[in-house]
Amino acid sequence: MARKKTEKEPFFMIFPWGKVAGMVFLLLFGVMFVFRLSETGGLHVSRACLTAMIISVIAGLTGLYIISKGWGRDAYWVLMVAAIAAAIRLLISGAGTAIITFFMDIHRSWFVLFLGIYYVIFLAADTWLALWILRNSELSKQERNVHGDLWDIFG
Repeated sequence: MARKKTEKEPFFMIFPWGKVAGMVFLLLFGVMFVFRLSETGGLHVSRACLTAMIISVIAGLTGLYIISKGWGRDAYWVLMVAAIAAAIRLLISGAGTAIITFFMDIHRSWFVLFLGIYYVIFLAADTWLALWILRNSELSKQERNVHGDLWDIFG
């Protein structure tokens, strides 16, 4: 009789490193493509793009770090961590926008446009990571018994 494996597989063995490398490449390609496109608008547009890139990278990496802390937890914890990461990402982006627009001499509308573009790019990466962690998280016994019908909602 074969022995049943009771240990979990280590994180480094099941984490999709190839997919993450592909996502990081696409993320950096998109960021550099938008920055290169902004250089055609002149110095004030490229400065606004670079500033928005710095703020969104700080906010996006903070969000990715917070989402990765939900690894190995149950599904509710992963959803809570994803919501906290979104709130912190918005807070960093909002605070960075307030500081930059009040204390720097940049074109505000270009800055807000590029910050929105970069925010969407990093939001896609954060959402992908959160969904992957959620898909590979352990379900508790109570969660396995939920069938998704009306009786489970009101019962």
